[in-house]
Amino acid sequence: MLSKEQNELLTKVGPGTPMGAALRQFWAPAIRSANLEVDCAPTRVRLFGQDFVAFRDSNGRVGFLDEGCPHRGVSLALGRNEDCGLRCIFHGWKINVDGQVVEVPSEPAGSNLASKIKVNHYPVREEGGIVWVWLGKGAEPPQFPAFGFMNQPLENVVPRKAIVHCNWVQLVEGLLDSSHVTSLHKTWLPTGKDVLSGPNAGMMGAMAPVYEIEERPYGYMANAQRRLADGTQVNRKTEYVLPFFCLIPSTLRTLFGVAMVVPVDDETTFFWDLSWSTEGPIDASTIDKLRNAGTMGLDPDNTYEPCFGADKVWGQDRELMKQGFYSGFQALPIEDFVVQESQGIFADRSKEHLGASDIAIIRMRRLLLDMAKTYQETSSLPIHQQNIDYAKIRPVHEVLSATGQQIEIYV
Repeated sequence: MLSKEQNELLTKVGPGTPMGAALRQFWAPAIRSANLEVDCAPTRVRLFGQDFVAFRDSNGRVGFLDEGCPHRGVSLALGRNEDCGLRCIFHGWKINVDGQVVEVPSEPAGSNLASKIKVNHYPVREEGGIVWVWLGKGAEPPQFPAFGFMNQPLENVVPRKAIVHCNWVQLVEGLLDSSHVTSLHKTWLPTGKDVLSGPNAGMMGAMAPVYEIEERPYGYMANAQRRLADGTQVNRKTEYVLPFFCLIPSTLRTLFGVAMVVPVDDETTFFWDLSWSTEGPIDASTIDKLRNAGTMGLDPDNTYEPCFGADKVWGQDRELMKQGFYSGFQALPIEDFVVQESQGIFADRSKEHLGASDIAIIRMRRLLLDMAKTYQETSSLPIHQQNIDYAKIRPVHEVLSATGQQIEIYV
């Protein structure tokens, strides 16, 4: 369990908070590239409790700026995106992607005011169909987290985004909690002769995995070891990459993914699922089918957002439960988001009773708390002193015989 003070340090991400300052030092996914068209409407983006605006200018460059016009604070999301800049509709001030004010038509002819004013703007990169942003402090951004999707053509990559109404740490904990799969996701698990096939193969062996944690320069590897009835051992080795990346193993040999949990603010979270195929082009509906996401609609931004809240018990269907849907929900992602929202906006970690199956979560909390304190004290992060080959970070699903001989391995 954590004290109230520790829980606040862990969960609060707004401006001026230790955790918020540390998280801003990492590249974060912000918006799908497809949402920004040349000279079309800018888009409001809220991250870490701050409001920004993103747009694509006449030359195709992406600008990521503080939302308020530097003149009187009017939202630049209302602005006209034209001639390589955003023009505020209030007084016509125009700002380019570098944050420089280039026109101030409300000022007298000959005024040099524009040259003296700049809006906060932030480095961006477009990778994997996503606009990534660095909101940190320092002369240069850190190393970009170039996971395996960087080596794939865009048609092989599908970025998805969900909006979940709870604090971000609850979602990271859910990703690292392997023991819940046997219960919450029971409907989707293979049984009988198929027990070793599919993305959740081997999960029916034991409710409680035995964890093995291996430290990494970027976080840790958590091996959830399960023993099947015939003695077969299934190792599921999840990679946790600071601060909000998680790579979970599966037995889908050509489909890979990284889950990314990014705080909108203290009470709302973006859950990104960036999937890629090494076999060829793939689309969102195919990924949903492979990952038991059900028929959740085709909107890639909000596909997994729960349709109901606590007042309607998140839409849980008791008739479905009678028909064999263990949780009362028809999609695996919704099961995760619902239980995380049901913990409340902020889970009260002072009332928990943790056990051996929570080791990965305990370790994650400690890493994050240490990270926030280290950055608060030194204005630097050890992970950024490492040269990490993100493309080689792979989760592993391994099957061993009762005698310890490797039967299969999925990397």
